[in-house]
Amino acid sequence: MMHNYQPTDISTCLNHSRILYVGDSIIREQYFSALRLIDPNVNVSGEAHTDRRYDFAEENLIFEFWWDPYLNKTTHTLRDASLHTPRPSLLVMGTGMWQMRFLEDDYYEEWKKNIDSLFDSIESKSIADAILLAPVEIPDYGKLRQERASTMTAEKISAMNAYLKEKEKAVKNKTPFGIPFVWNDVSAQATNVTEDGLHFNSAVTTMQVQIALNFRCNNQLDKSFPMETTCCYQYPVPKWYQNALFLFFLVWIPIGSFFLSNSNPGMTHRPFPSLKVCNAFFIFGLCVIYMYFGDRTQLFGKIQKHFDVSMFTVMMIAIGILGVSKLQHKTEGDQGFLNRHQTDEWKGWMQVIILVYHFCGASRISGIYNAVRILVAAYLFQTGYGHFFFFYKKADFGMGRVLNVMVRLNLLTFVLQYLMDTDYLSYYFAPLVSFWFLVIWVVMYAGHQWNQVPSFLLVKLAVSCFFTTVLIKTPGILEFIFDLLQVVFNTHWNAAEWRFRLALDAYIVYVGMLCAYAFIKAAEFKIADHPKWSIMKRLAMVLSVLALVWYFWFELNCVDKFAYNRSHPFISWIPILAFVVLRNANTYMRNTHSEFYAFIGKISLETFIGQFHMWLAADTKGLLVLLVQPTWVQGMGWWVNLVLSSCLFIFVCHYLSQTTHEISTWVCSKAMADNHHTTNKAKYQAVPLLPTAQGDSSNAITDDVKTEQEDKEEIWTSLEEEEKPSAIKRLFNDTRVKVLLFFMIISIVNQLC
Repeated sequence: MMHNYQPTDISTCLNHSRILYVGDSIIREQYFSALRLIDPNVNVSGEAHTDRRYDFAEENLIFEFWWDPYLNKTTHTLRDASLHTPRPSLLVMGTGMWQMRFLEDDYYEEWKKNIDSLFDSIESKSIADAILLAPVEIPDYGKLRQERASTMTAEKISAMNAYLKEKEKAVKNKTPFGIPFVWNDVSAQATNVTEDGLHFNSAVTTMQVQIALNFRCNNQLDKSFPMETTCCYQYPVPKWYQNALFLFFLVWIPIGSFFLSNSNPGMTHRPFPSLKVCNAFFIFGLCVIYMYFGDRTQLFGKIQKHFDVSMFTVMMIAIGILGVSKLQHKTEGDQGFLNRHQTDEWKGWMQVIILVYHFCGASRISGIYNAVRILVAAYLFQTGYGHFFFFYKKADFGMGRVLNVMVRLNLLTFVLQYLMDTDYLSYYFAPLVSFWFLVIWVVMYAGHQWNQVPSFLLVKLAVSCFFTTVLIKTPGILEFIFDLLQVVFNTHWNAAEWRFRLALDAYIVYVGMLCAYAFIKAAEFKIADHPKWSIMKRLAMVLSVLALVWYFWFELNCVDKFAYNRSHPFISWIPILAFVVLRNANTYMRNTHSEFYAFIGKISLETFIGQFHMWLAADTKGLLVLLVQPTWVQGMGWWVNLVLSSCLFIFVCHYLSQTTHEISTWVCSKAMADNHHTTNKAKYQAVPLLPTAQGDSSNAITDDVKTEQEDKEEIWTSLEEEEKPSAIKRLFNDTRVKVLLFFMIISIVNQLC
């Protein structure tokens, strides 16, 4: 993956201010393209076979061209240059065409002699900061003049380039040196880019110049997140906190597993968790370290994303077929409105669309981008729906519940921000859902004893919506909060970016909460038994179809995605509610789901975050290549790599999901024990990251509450018989104190990072 160099970048990198091109007319065309990168209007007219020099005072750069088509005098000139003459910051040389054209049978020996002399100079003296020797160009044979075509043959060029490859492997260079054979690939893959078959236009030569600049400058780029340039780039050495994580996962945890497996557990229970948790930590560690080696080393290749409508279409059809082929239908009973299987499926098919969207780089297409924004909004709708349902029915506002949700949501993101040396907010989905979960918790906890009063609850939601809107949209508030966090936690978060993320979906969570409340009340009043319910259902279905048609008409006719973004917060609820109505239109629809999508839905959190480093690459800017030779990713090789990387990606995400759940349960076990009533799993996920409801949910939840009251009585009876712990022990066993200590430790660690 390449960096696109601009004049300022070039000036910053080439600090010796002298760039030298030496060779024939082919190299001269590259030289002209290099000049145009600095000044698009530069005048390059003049005599052809002569030296050139251009000074760019503002950029403090000097571009020189030496006419030396045989490359038989430059080597000595550079080698014997005075110490007072600044050596080139970048030296680009090329030869071969004139030997073939004019030296007849002696072409190879004469060319080889000059090449050998050049390599001797490269090995004996640093004649430039970085040196590139152009491969012998492969011309467009069909456009060559007869006299050129008869002498510049494919056999000659192949032999000369083969010799260059041998020399490149054996050279012991004192300065960075390379032969960019990829230059020939650039010209070969382009069409209509040459008039005479020998001299290519700027579409080719500019790319060749960019490759040269990437070779010279990329290793001087800032080695910090996001690392979107991988060509000619050496990744930074792991920092102390990254090494600490390596040691924890690969040394400390295996030692713990060994002792727990082979020793008296009583001797090792203090420094280590249980064997089951150690195994979970080890597998989790292997998964995240795989991400590190995939996206922070050169072990695997990375390639640019290029949107291709046919590729996008094929991938969408493929995932559609996979989903339909695994349909499952339950013939007994009614699974209920937004039941577990349905919401898992909903999360799943949305997630695979988002994955394909990111993989194909489709964000530049407004019509696709706009629709994907609805999918993100739908996740937040489910967040509002699910957590409101839980808090309203179970009234569990304890720290154990909050900690359980927050750890489950953020464990992977928390580890990755240190291991990958990234930014917490860059994995925006986990922070986004965490923010809205805390909002829902605060709203439902405030005055929770009156939550059953409709007017109080609705006013509370309206007030919350007002305050979150002010928080998000008022300039200066987020900036102040982020500045404070920077002082305390040494974070460097972008308030403008976070405001954009929050503002896009500022209201859909409240729509989800209202939808959950409406469903609860409809069940209480038995609206489904109303004589006109069937008419109301049909009307809702017709309106839903019309709403979807209108939405897609609207989003496809927006001027661009920026115009759509202005409308999105106010209209996203329309297609979402329309989908919910149609998806739950009858018992057959509610009882049917896709097992494939449901499987993906269960690991949607891990796939959303994991894609950053093990399906995509370069912090989502590129694609990961698992094939041994990245150059194989052409034609069918691209699809082979897609299948291979996708299978491994899903495999790793599956185990990340399992181990994250296990680790979260262990981390929160004491807090959950303190709030024992949250551990009942009969009708709810341990952490309903997104909503899950069951048929007859109102009755089921009422039964749960009765069971919890009985359990609580048993717990308090047993606690009365236990010895009362000391005040200090009670203090440090308090979940709130533990959370405070955790943030204090993070503050110290971040200040040292």
